[in-house]
Amino acid sequence: MSETYLDGASLRKAKHGLGTTATFWREIVRCSPALAWTGAALVAWSCMTALLPLVDERTFQGVSVWLKPWKFQVSVGTYLLTLALFLAWLPVSSREGRAGRYVVWAAIGGGLFEALYITWQGAHAQASHYNLSSSLYASLYTLMGIGAVLMNLTSGVLGVLVFKSPQVAMSRSMRHAIGWGLIITCVLGTATGGYLGSRAMTGGHWVGGSATDAGGLAIFHWSRHGGDLRVAHFFAIHAMHFLPIVGWMLARLSPSENSEAARTRVIWCAGVLLCVVCGATFLQALRGHPFLV
Repeated sequence: MSETYLDGASLRKAKHGLGTTATFWREIVRCSPALAWTGAALVAWSCMTALLPLVDERTFQGVSVWLKPWKFQVSVGTYLLTLALFLAWLPVSSREGRAGRYVVWAAIGGGLFEALYITWQGAHAQASHYNLSSSLYASLYTLMGIGAVLMNLTSGVLGVLVFKSPQVAMSRSMRHAIGWGLIITCVLGTATGGYLGSRAMTGGHWVGGSATDAGGLAIFHWSRHGGDLRVAHFFAIHAMHFLPIVGWMLARLSPSENSEAARTRVIWCAGVLLCVVCGATFLQALRGHPFLV
């Protein structure tokens, strides 16, 4: 089987003929059409949502009612596209096996439910997270949490597949960057997300300071006057992006095959550092200190 390496100065053409962005996209769609198109649709939807504050001036917790729906549409869409991208380098037997099917449909089911419910609540200027104001909202919040856990577990399942699948079409260092990135996202993303979700009666994601996103950091709106547990969760769920980017950059800086072992060791160090940053920002938030002032 010919291999198509994900690292290096550019994608190397091989069996699948990945050369241009268009052919690359067609390959992702061929390997996982449901993930690719659902992710793309969510990202496109987020572009329209980003324009709504121009015509709708309503606010919730100090910011536009459309800010949170926009962020989750981007986040879930990017997550699904990333899974589709990594699945494209697995052999057909792994993609179409039980674990591969779980990755696709659990991610789509959990992600779509979360994005749709948050958008619906945002459109009505109501809270989606921590909303226990009625039995219906409490039940929907619980379902959203279950869906989020199922979706997040897909990254761990895919990470294991990357390590266990035969004939994975990527270099050893990139295999470790993608595999460990996915597994860290699963473990730390689930842990931080679970803790966040349990704080419905104890302040939500804020620890100290005011319970408002007004005046927070640009785009993220993390609190600048108290602790914010979303910071650690952000670093956790994006390990699946951070480590592969590190792997790709290392391959560009030192593409020699003789550097493969060194690149792999650097990726391990980057993974440990990312876990330390996640833990440090989590403890920082618990102490009521802002990530950045």
